[in-house]
This record gives sequence, C-alpha cells and structure tokens, in this order.
Amino acid sequence: MKKCNVFFMVIAICLAAVFALNGAAEATTYRLASHYQAGYFVNNGFRRMAERIKKDTNGKVDIQLYESGQLGGYEQVFQEVMRGTIDMQANFATSRFNKKFEIGFTPGLASGYDQIERLLNRNSPFCKFMESAYKECDGVVYIGSFLDTIAGCSIAKGTNIKNPFDTSNKNCQLRVVSINSARKYYSALGYQLVTIPYAEVFTSMQTGILGGDSGSGPEGVYLTFKDVVGSYIEYQNLFFTLDFVISKNVWDTFDDKTKKIIYDAFDAEAINVAKDSRTSYKEYIDLMKKANIKIVTPNKEQLAFMDGVARKEAWPVCEKHTGKKIFEEISEYLSKK
Repeated sequence: MKKCNVFFMVIAICLAAVFALNGAAEATTYRLASHYQAGYFVNNGFRRMAERIKKDTNGKVDIQLYESGQLGGYEQVFQEVMRGTIDMQANFATSRFNKKFEIGFTPGLASGYDQIERLLNRNSPFCKFMESAYKECDGVVYIGSFLDTIAGCSIAKGTNIKNPFDTSNKNCQLRVVSINSARKYYSALGYQLVTIPYAEVFTSMQTGILGGDSGSGPEGVYLTFKDVVGSYIEYQNLFFTLDFVISKNVWDTFDDKTKKIIYDAFDAEAINVAKDSRTSYKEYIDLMKKANIKIVTPNKEQLAFMDGVARKEAWPVCEKHTGKKIFEEISEYLSKK
C-alpha cells in the first residue's frame, strides 16, 4: 500500500513538472520601443500596462520596455514593427507613413483636457479613424493613443507678442512642427514660420535668430528652454499623443482572451496617463511662473476664436488626405454631452 502511494506521488510530481515546463515554454518576451526618456510619465504608463498584461496572462505575455530610443528612432522602429522585427512601439505617428496621420496633430480638433480625453476614448470617431489608418500601413495593429501633452508656444526673452489670440501680424519668427495643418494654423495667427532642426532651437532663441517654438508642452519647455524663454502662450488646441502599436505578426499569435487583456490594460492606463498629463502640465506651468516666465492664457472667447481659425484654415489642409467626413463626425461627437 505504501509502495503504491509512493508510486503515485512520483507520477504526480513528474506530471506537475511537465506542466510547469510547458507553461514556461509558452511564456514569451516582447520588445516595446519608446523614443521618450526613462522616467517620463507616458513611459511609466506603458510600464504599468505591461505589468498588468503579464499578471493577467499568468506571465505568458512579458513585455519589456526599451526607452530613450534604445532600439532606434521612432520612424526607424515603426518600419521594423511593420516588418515584424520589433514587436511593439510607443509611436509618434508621422505623415511619412500615412498622410492621414496628420489628423492627430491638426489644431482645433479638440480644446483642453476634457475634450481631448473624450476624443481619445476607444469608441470615438478619432480612434476608429486612426485604427483604420494604421491598417493601411501593412503589418501594424493600432491599440490606442496615450495623451502626452497640450503644446503651446514658448517665446524667446525680449520678444513681445502683443495680441497672441488674434490673426494680427506677430512679428515673430516661429518654429512650427513639420505638419502642414499646424503650419497653416500658426501662419493664419500671424506668425512668420521658420524651419530649423529641433537641436538648434535653444541657440537660435538665445541669439535672437528665432522668436519662438511651438513644438513642446510645459514640461519640455521648462526642462529644455527655460533659460531662453520669456513667455509661454497656452494655445490649448494642439496636443500630442503616443500610439501603442503591435506588429501584426505578433498580434495574430494572440488568442481572443489575450487580445482583450491587452485592450483592457491599455484602456485602464490611458485614464491614468491622462491624469498624469494634467498633473505634469500644471506642475511645469507653476515652475515656469517661479522662473519668471510669463504665462499667457486665453479666455473662453479667445479659445473659441482660435478654434474657428483652425477649422477655417487648418482643417481643409488635412481634409485633402482624410476627407471632410471625419471632422464632421468628431465635431458631432464632441458636441454631445
């Protein structure tokens, strides 16, 4: 009797070891690339998302975050994701790969955090449009967009913008992100546009060659340009996101349960990242004030006027690639309470 018990115990232990080995074999590590620096709140959101996915899949999906461009620049990495040589990416969607991506950086699409957060909801027309646009890039699956920041204009010391919220001539050489709709918007507001590399912005503002820059939110302005900035204009209707994309080769290996776990983990962190974005925005606005940088904030009427300028001047530029319907759908969606 005792011999039988020992025999069955040995068998049970062997079977348990086999199952454990099989479970371990099924676990896979995936590389997630981000060009943002370590410690940035958006990357922290991706890291928390990865931890939740690993936990909810019992360790089968282990996502490792590679920050600070360790795997290459975001355009290079996106190509590798399309090829399937890199698994996942926190992507800055540029129009180089699809002109429709320009909609994500078109001014006036949404104004202020409340509207922007609604716009980035998975069921919004914007996210459905982005999902469709990413499908046109062979080999990539779009999961969603984390909110990074709302971008304003950092104006160099010694440059005074008297009427920032109308279309009068600003007499200011402004560097604008290389997005046609955004360039049209700032041009309509009366700025003279300049195209120079980001790495040269600090020196150009310091020497008076450049009057301002439009490509950063408060955190980026404070950490990078604090010493050469005299004022910061909160335009509030141009924002930046990081999109979570997965190689289709990888996505197709997941079962429906795993796909749902990934969606749920992303959606949960999207809420947290949006909160972190608000916190970061306020924190660095306050720090700029302490550094004697003047903060220029529009009232509701001024913001409404600028949104009107964006709809009239910037939207038609983007509509050449996206069509007009998506802008109508987004406007209708945001108008509902």
